[in-house]
Amino acid sequence: MEGKDGRSFVGKILETACLIVTWMALALYVEIYGPTLIDLKDRLHTDYEKVAVAISGRSVGWFPGAVVGGVLVDRFPGYCHLMLAVVLDVAAGVTAAIPMSPSVTCLWVFCFIGGFVESILNISGTRILFNMWKEKSVSPLMLVHLGYGIGSFIVPLYANPFLADTAGDADYGNDTLYNNGTVEGNGAIKNNGTISNTSLSVSRIEYPYGISAAFAACLSLVFYAYQVREWKMIPPMMEHTVENEIETTNTISTEEEKGKSLLEMVNPASCAGGHFWYGVQIFSLVFLYFGNIGGGDRMIGSFIRSYSIDQLKFTKDSATLLNTGYWISFSVGRLVFSFFARILSVRLLILVETAGMAVSSVILVLLADDDSLSLWVAMLAFAFFASASWPTGIAWIDYHIVLTGLGLTLQTFGASVGGICHMRLIGYLYKNFGPKTFLYQALGYGVLQFTLAVAMNIVGSQHGSRYEKNKNDVSIQVNEEYEDDKLSTKM
Repeated sequence: MEGKDGRSFVGKILETACLIVTWMALALYVEIYGPTLIDLKDRLHTDYEKVAVAISGRSVGWFPGAVVGGVLVDRFPGYCHLMLAVVLDVAAGVTAAIPMSPSVTCLWVFCFIGGFVESILNISGTRILFNMWKEKSVSPLMLVHLGYGIGSFIVPLYANPFLADTAGDADYGNDTLYNNGTVEGNGAIKNNGTISNTSLSVSRIEYPYGISAAFAACLSLVFYAYQVREWKMIPPMMEHTVENEIETTNTISTEEEKGKSLLEMVNPASCAGGHFWYGVQIFSLVFLYFGNIGGGDRMIGSFIRSYSIDQLKFTKDSATLLNTGYWISFSVGRLVFSFFARILSVRLLILVETAGMAVSSVILVLLADDDSLSLWVAMLAFAFFASASWPTGIAWIDYHIVLTGLGLTLQTFGASVGGICHMRLIGYLYKNFGPKTFLYQALGYGVLQFTLAVAMNIVGSQHGSRYEKNKNDVSIQVNEEYEDDKLSTKM
């Protein structure tokens, strides 16, 4: 049986599965930085601060990508599949080129392009999903983002065989490689009392980057095919017009947006049912919420492996296992919360997730600076609760206001700014004050996320669910029409 959009239920399931695989591809080329961070640093002969700044280029690219993606999705809603296909091909190209970067500046440029297309992928993919499932989008959204977690724990597995073996802990004030030191019993290279984190075997990171790039390029073919199907489907869909139909639950209403000017689309009142200050409060908190997620996730994903090696002296394989375990827990969390999303209000769900993040981050600081088991337990718990905070945040926005393409742009802009701030901060702290600062920044991330979630629920309680309001408006309209019909009959 086909819906109004021409998709059967089975067709929706298959297309949602393709989006899940798309988020897997996204993780394969985004989370590759974490396992390969030390190798990138050594290959470019630089330090943690500079390589963190270079990777933050991805966060800088998020904002212009979000602006372009938001406008494209609002202006050309029938071409979202084509947008996905093109950005996957561009992402494949820059991912394959990263290991060959001749300088930190070139690496920054590649990361910027990757972040730019990542934003467009997020916006166009989310738009496709919302248009398919409408008010039932929360669980499918969780499942799609589960794909990111699956891809993230696969990355360290195929990257590890190609990484250089490292030994020793870095001199964080002057993180350089020494060529004239003496080799200690543990394999570290010592020079005048300073032990540097030095590669002991040849790095071949171009292979894992190539695998990530090839996967994205192959997947793009699927969305080129979907776009061809979309072009064939549009004419009969335009002929199918239902008069007097009141659409009450369309998450992103294309028809409503067609007649809007650019000024109307960026006006908070347009998304918040005419309540300007309510819209301003929602979007301000959303900016901070997604800024903290975007930066915090990037910081932990990039530095968890380096922290375990530098602070707790993990071996290469043990650090990779921790990295993989983190993303497995992340994936399990998204799967579990996708089921909870069916039975719990999104307002309660966001509090449960962020409270878990806050408690786990406190345990990290108290116990995980010198104990490997505590690091494992607290980090896996943190990953479990943090996993669904992004899709739950999107669902929370959609619960309260109309989530347009430019609304998605704002939350991506927040993630862009947050990514820049978190990555630059961790790079500076890690280099100048040592790896333990990783735990303190994780603490700030978790506690701030819970505080923002509480503030969002307080603000959102002013007007509650927009879906309930729409249903009430429709009920009033139907009753008015009924009364008019009765009066006409009497006359």
